Amino acid sequence: MPRRSREIGRSSHTSRRRWDASPVGPGCGRSWAVGTPSSPPPPDLWLVDRVSEFGPARMSELATWQSVDRSTMTAQVGKLEKLGLVQRAPDPQDRRAIVVSVTDAGRRLHEESRAAACAAFDTMLGDWTDQQRQQLSESLAHLVESLEKHLSARPQDHSTER
Repeated sequence: MPRRSREIGRSSHTSRRRWDASPVGPGCGRSWAVGTPSSPPPPDLWLVDRVSEFGPARMSELATWQSVDRSTMTAQVGKLEKLGLVQRAPDPQDRRAIVVSVTDAGRRLHEESRAAACAAFDTMLGDWTDQQRQQLSESLAHLVESLEKHLSARPQDHSTER
């Protein structure tokens, strides 16, 4: 990863969860920044990224994270499972629940998209000063924090979850 991209990622990394959404955060950007015609759509890549970075998660947790109904998450995970990017298994602590984890192919896609995003941001921000990059990084962290406050204030209705 190029030096400047790493610096941006570290500069205002106050919360891993909050910073996860930043396009110049620790991962140098989400996969959507560099999607290709053959790659899955952004929400699918976000899901692969999430499970790659944070480890296996229950289907219901992923639905809440993406603010979608559990049935929508089931369909999304099913699509990614057919592509060989994630796998489902019963939760060892509660066999009624399903845990989603990333496969080796999903991890490779995540790493490739992260590297491509870092390269894209290095190109786009190549003529920016360190001060300008720092300001962008801080502003994006503030934006993510504001979005989280706004979203957490809204009631979440996932009434079809079990």
